[in-house]
Amino acid sequence: MFNSTGFRYKYIPMLSLAVSEMEAIEELPEKDKELILPLVPLRGWVASNDLGKSICRIEKAIGDRSWIADIDSSFLSDNKHYQLTGKYPRPVFYDIEKLLNPEQGYENWFVYLRDIALNAIPCLQLSDLNQLAEQVTKLKSLNRGVVLNIKMDEVGVTTLNFIADTLFNIEVKELLIICDYGDISRINLSYYQQYMSLLEQLKVKLPTALFSISSTSFPYSFSDSYRGERPIYERLVFNKIRNENDRIRLIYSDRASTRAKRMKGGGGIPPPRVDYPLKDDWRYIRKEFLDAKNATKEEKIKLYQEAAMEVIKSDYWEASLKLWGTQLIERSAKGDSFGITSASKATAVRINIHLYKQLHYDDVLDDLDTDDEWID
Repeated sequence: MFNSTGFRYKYIPMLSLAVSEMEAIEELPEKDKELILPLVPLRGWVASNDLGKSICRIEKAIGDRSWIADIDSSFLSDNKHYQLTGKYPRPVFYDIEKLLNPEQGYENWFVYLRDIALNAIPCLQLSDLNQLAEQVTKLKSLNRGVVLNIKMDEVGVTTLNFIADTLFNIEVKELLIICDYGDISRINLSYYQQYMSLLEQLKVKLPTALFSISSTSFPYSFSDSYRGERPIYERLVFNKIRNENDRIRLIYSDRASTRAKRMKGGGGIPPPRVDYPLKDDWRYIRKEFLDAKNATKEEKIKLYQEAAMEVIKSDYWEASLKLWGTQLIERSAKGDSFGITSASKATAVRINIHLYKQLHYDDVLDDLDTDDEWID
């Protein structure tokens, strides 16, 4: 899977099992889905009762393709009903709890991957390192490759060395190591040599591994202005490492223009905003309600239309780029009811365009065909 021979993927976006993110990747051209290997932490899908709905939604989005499976433990820890009552509100929570059980080398996780999530490449679970060797052996036996997704703010040097030594001793050859730095900012550009040094150290122990540095710099607030641009620092960090070190096999990864932490629900309707991703930065147009507390549906749609019109009139708009996301912006500018009418749809539009731009970062976009082949 991750050895250089036959590895075709160019991009590993970390996607939440959320409506906007699943819609964004589902609406990519089919030929592009062949080159993307998404990482999706499992959690309940919307208000579903069982985990099967989650697998169905992933497969609906990407088809019969490989993806990387992790487990979203925050699905349990953030549940307010459990915090108040000591009980989970739906069976799917107990499904996730079962998968996170470390007993017998995370036996439940292994069996689920083996019998249910047949296209899933497994991520190692690291909450109980006493079970690591047995877990690695089991996941290796699936012959799909193994992914070490390291949350760098939670793992120290001693722990990281222990994990690397375990993988070396069990001779895991088909290995992807993702160093996940979560939220980053401009200052992280100056840390790229430290990131590169860490990758070099890991490469010494695990020479056949494929490596990735993953993070996100998508802002938590746009309240300071109604239009502007924000650099994609995760891409800029990756470029610095790639340009200065050709000894490490690297693949680009990010959070697909979403944040590392979930936004807490606030009161009122968020101001309409239309984002337009470029290769190295996000552009945006933001509108304000006359009275946010008394905003109407008609005013919201009108403001999305105005924002879309401004995006299309801007010098960065690419009229020849015919993606689902760009076409929804065009529809919105015409006042089409099937355009952008909500924050969720606007997010899906941004992610859809971002995924395409980062996948084809090294390509000339005007030379690419975004239309799928028509099959009778």
